[in-house]
Amino acid sequence: MAIEYRNDQRPSIAEIIRLYESAGLFDAPVKDEDRMRRMFESSNVVWTAWERDGSDVRLVGILRGWTDGAYDGYVGDLAVDGGRQKQGIGRELLARVIAHYGQEVQWVLRASPVAASYYQHLGWQKVENGWSWLRKA
Repeated sequence: MAIEYRNDQRPSIAEIIRLYESAGLFDAPVKDEDRMRRMFESSNVVWTAWERDGSDVRLVGILRGWTDGAYDGYVGDLAVDGGRQKQGIGRELLARVIAHYGQEVQWVLRASPVAASYYQHLGWQKVENGWSWLRKA
C-alpha cells in the first residue's frame, strides 16, 4: 500500500472527522460538523496523506494550518490514523509543508495533549516566549 501526499485535494468533513477520531484528537470539535468545516475552509495550508490499495483510497493523515507564505506559519492540527501512527506519515507531512514554503517561513504549533512530546525528536524547538488566549468553547 502506497501513501500519496497532496496539497491540492481537500477531503470531505466526514473523512476528516473519522481521521481525527481514529487519531485520538478528541480535543477537536469532532461532534460539531459545521465548526470542523469552518476550520478547514479558513485554513490556507492543508496537506493530506492518502493510502492507496488498488482502487481503494483512504485518508490516513492531515496537516492543517495558516501562513503568510513569507515570514510566519502556524500548524493548527496534525492527525494520523491510529493504525498508521509511528510510520513516518506525520513527519512527512511536516517536512513537505516546510519544504513547500522554504526557509523564510518560521513555523509554530500548539501540540495536542496526546502528542505533546512528539515534535522534539523531529527537531522542533520548544517555545518558551509564547502566549496564548484560550478559546472558551
